Amino acid sequence: MKTEIKVGLVGLGVLILLFFGIKFLKGIDIFNKEVNYYVLYKDVSGMHQSNYIYLNGMKVGYIKSIKAMDNRAENFLVTISISSKVNMTKDSKIVLFNADMLGSKALRLELGQGELLHKGDTIKGEREVGMLDKLGTAITPMAENLDSILSATKSILNQQNRDNIQRTLANLESTSRKLNELSRQFDGLVDSEKSKIRNIIANTESITSNLKDNNERLSNIISRIDQITDTVAQANIGSTLSETSRTIERLNKVLGIIENGKGNLGLLINDEGLYRNLSESAKKLDALIEDIKVNPKKYVKISVF
Repeated sequence: MKTEIKVGLVGLGVLILLFFGIKFLKGIDIFNKEVNYYVLYKDVSGMHQSNYIYLNGMKVGYIKSIKAMDNRAENFLVTISISSKVNMTKDSKIVLFNADMLGSKALRLELGQGELLHKGDTIKGEREVGMLDKLGTAITPMAENLDSILSATKSILNQQNRDNIQRTLANLESTSRKLNELSRQFDGLVDSEKSKIRNIIANTESITSNLKDNNERLSNIISRIDQITDTVAQANIGSTLSETSRTIERLNKVLGIIENGKGNLGLLINDEGLYRNLSESAKKLDALIEDIKVNPKKYVKISVF
C-alpha cells in the first residue's frame, strides 16, 4: 500500500475521531437518533447553543442553534434536538429556568397529553421567573426610590442646612453639658440634705402610721361632722336668721329708749340724782334692817295680859 493512501486513511480516521469526540464533549449521543423542533422566544438571555434540555432531571436534548427572526431582534427562533425516544406532543413546552443560585440557565421539557409532533414542528417556549429575577424586579423600583431619596437628601443637605445642623448639634452638646452640671449639683444637694430628707421621710411615715392607727377615730369624727352637716342642712336656717334679726332690732329699740331716758329704767340710768337718792334710801333701809336685827325690842313691844 502506498504511503499516500496510508496517510490519507490515518487523516480520515483522525477526522472521524475528532468529530465523534466533539459530539461526545457536547453530550450528543451520536448513536441515538434525534428529531429537530423549533421554539419561539422573545428573550434568550442566559440561553446558549448546546445548552442541555432535561426531562425529569435526565438529558434528552440540547439547543442546536439560536437565530434572530428580524433585524430588531425582538423574536428568536431556537432549534432544539430531542431524542427520538421522547414522544413530543403539541401541548408540550420548553421552559427556561435558573439551574443554580448563580443564575445559570437550563431548559426543561414538560410533556403534554396532545397529539404527537412531527419533525420540524414548533412548540411553546416559556421563561420561568426565578428567585434572582424576582429579586431583580423588586430591587429595580427600590433602586429608583433610593436614587430619588438620595437626590432629595442632597438637595436638603445644602450648605445652609448643614450649617444649621452643626449649630443644632453644638446647642445640643451645650445643653447636655448644662444638664450634666445640674445633675451634679442636684446630687450634691441631695448628699448635703440627706439628714433632712431622712427626717422628712420619717415624719411622713410617722404621720401615715398615726393616721392608720387612728383611722377608726377619724372615721367617727367624719361621721359626726356629716351628721352635724345634715342637721344644719335640715334646720330652717333662713327662719332662724330672720327671727334673730328681728330680736336684735327689738333689743336695739329698747337700748335706744334707755339711752334717751325714757321709762323707769331709762330715768334710773340717765338721772344721776334719782340714782343717788335711791342709793341713799337703800343704804338707810339696810341700816334699819340691821338695827332691827340688833335691837328688836326697840321696834317691837310685847304686852302680857
